[in-house]
Amino acid sequence: MAEQSCNPQTLDFIILETDPEMAVVEDDIRADLEKIGITVNTRKLDQEAYIEAERNGTYNMLFTRTWGAPYDPHSYLTSWEVPSHVEYSAIGGMEKPLTRDLLLDKIANVQEELDLLTRAEKWSEILNDIHQQVIFLPLWGTRTPYVINRRLDNFKPSPDAFAYPLKDVSIVDGSSTVTVSPGSGGSLFTSVGPMNPHQYFPNQIFASGWIYEGLVSYGNDGIIAPALATAWDVEPYKNGQRATFKLRQGVKFHDGSDWNCTVAKLNFDHILSDTVRQRHSWYGTPNKLTSWSCNDDGDFVLETSVPFYPLLQELSYARPLVFASAAAFSEGLDSHPDTHNSCNPGDFGSKWDYLEQNVTCMGLSAPVGTGPFKFVNRTYLAGSNEEVDETVIFAAHKDYWGKVPEIEYLVIKHFESTDEIYRALETGDLDMTLGTGPLTPTQVRNIQFYNSTKFDVVRGEVLQHAVLVMNTNKEPTNDIKVRKAITHAINKAEFINKEFSGLEQPVNQLLPLSAPYCDVDLNPKWNYDIEKALLLNCGDDNADGSISAGAIAGIVIAVLMVLGLGGFIMHMINREKQGKPLFTSEQVEKGEEA
Repeated sequence: MAEQSCNPQTLDFIILETDPEMAVVEDDIRADLEKIGITVNTRKLDQEAYIEAERNGTYNMLFTRTWGAPYDPHSYLTSWEVPSHVEYSAIGGMEKPLTRDLLLDKIANVQEELDLLTRAEKWSEILNDIHQQVIFLPLWGTRTPYVINRRLDNFKPSPDAFAYPLKDVSIVDGSSTVTVSPGSGGSLFTSVGPMNPHQYFPNQIFASGWIYEGLVSYGNDGIIAPALATAWDVEPYKNGQRATFKLRQGVKFHDGSDWNCTVAKLNFDHILSDTVRQRHSWYGTPNKLTSWSCNDDGDFVLETSVPFYPLLQELSYARPLVFASAAAFSEGLDSHPDTHNSCNPGDFGSKWDYLEQNVTCMGLSAPVGTGPFKFVNRTYLAGSNEEVDETVIFAAHKDYWGKVPEIEYLVIKHFESTDEIYRALETGDLDMTLGTGPLTPTQVRNIQFYNSTKFDVVRGEVLQHAVLVMNTNKEPTNDIKVRKAITHAINKAEFINKEFSGLEQPVNQLLPLSAPYCDVDLNPKWNYDIEKALLLNCGDDNADGSISAGAIAGIVIAVLMVLGLGGFIMHMINREKQGKPLFTSEQVEKGEEA
C-alpha cells in the first residue's frame, strides 16, 4: 500500500554518531516509517555538527533526552527560549492559536506562582498545550545504567540525572585507585574539558559535581539539602523575595584557602555580570536575581525581582552557580568581572561569541573547589591536539568537610569503542562504567545476565525520557498531520523490547510522571496505530485523525432525518390519543391521504 497510494515524504533525521542507544533503534524507526511511504535520510553527526543542526533547525527529526531531575519541568522548558537549543526551532511553527511566544510566556508566568494549587493547574495546562501539538514522540524512560566491579560497594545512583556520585563508594577488596569510564551526554567519553564550572560544553557536568559545590544540594525525593550553606530563610521582599544563607564554617578549598561569604560573592559577581549572565538565560535564577551581598553576620543574601518558586532547586545545580577558589581567579579577590572574568576565552559557544566584545575572559588558573575530589593531572591522547583526554586523575580531598572518600585516586580512562570498554571490564583494567554511553544496551544486559558474579549492574530511577523531536518549522513536519502519522507509525514497544530486552519501558508523555507537576493524564495517547498512520499518510487527503467536513455534513443530515421521522411518529401517537388518527381503515383501504 505504501508504494502505491501513500503521500511520499522525505525526512531528515539527525543523531549523534557516538550515541549507542540511538544507533540500535534508528533502523527500526526508519523501517516503521517506510511502511507508510515516508523515507528517512539519517545523518550521523559529531558533537559540533549536531549542535549546529540543533541551532539552525536543519532537521525534521532529532533524537534527544529530556533533562531529568532537578531540571524538569521548570528549567528544561525555560531553556526552550534559547535559540541554540533544539526545542526553540522545534516549536517555531506550532498550530494556532498557540505560538512560541505565548507558550514561553506561560512557562515564565507559572514559575512566579506561589500558590501550589494554582501552580499545578497552570503546569497542567502547559503540558497539555505541548502534548496537543504532537512535537515530541516519547520513546522510553531512561534508567541510567552503572556497571560496578564487586570489589566496590555502596554505590547509589544520584537523584540528579547528570551526577555520578562516588564519594560514598567503599573499597571491599584491592586497590583504592578506581578506574572509570563515564558516559558523556549519552556518548563515549572524550574529555572533561577545562573543568570551569561557570561555563558549559566542553566542560563535563559530572566532573564539576566531583570538584565543586553550591550553597545547597539536590537530595532524594527532591529534598533540598545543605551543602556550603547549613541553613536558609526565604521571605517576601519588596516585589520579590530575599533568601539569607548561613554558610558552613571550617570549609577548605582544595588549595587550602577558606570558604566564606567574600568568595561566594566573588563567584556570583563573575557568573552574573551584566554581560556573562546572558549566557545563563536558559534557566530562571540568573534572570531573576537582582542582588547578592554579605551581611554583618557573614551570611550570603540573595534578592529576586519577582517571586520565584524554583530558586532553591536551581541553586542545587552543578553549574554555573557553584564556587571556585578565589586564588584560581586571575587577580584573586581583586578580579574584576568585566576585565578579568572567570570565563574561558572562546568557550561561550559560537552563538554567544559576541559576548566577548564586552568582557575579557581570563578563565580559572586551575579547577579548585571544595568538593570531595580534587583534580590531580591529565594526559592527552597522542595526535588529538589536546582535545581528547587519555587519562584524567582525581584524588580524594583529605580536608573535605563531609565524609572523606575511600577512593584515594579516581582515574578516568578513554576508550575508542564500547567493545574496548567491555573487554577492559572483563580483564580488570576498568572498575566501573557510569551512565549511558560507555556500553551498548546489549552489553549491559549481557553483563547483568551472564557476569553478575563479578559485576553489579545498578540502574537509577526513570529521570529522563528518550524522545524524538519533530521540527514544526521545516517541511514536511510543519504539517501536524505528518507528525501524527509519524507518531502512530512507530512501533516503539516492539523495538524497545527487542533492543533493550525489557530493561527499558515505553512512555507516552514528554516528561516523567515523577517530575514535579507532571503527573498529569494527557490525551490522546499518540500510541502506535498503523491503521491511523496509513489513513493519515496514505488515505483520504483530508484525513487528519479527526472527522472530515463531508462526514460531519452526512452525520448532520442523518440526524435531521432521524429527528424528522421521530417527530412524525410522535405526531401520529398524539393524534391517536385524541381519537383523530391520521389514517382510518377506510382511508387505508381507498388509498386516500389524511
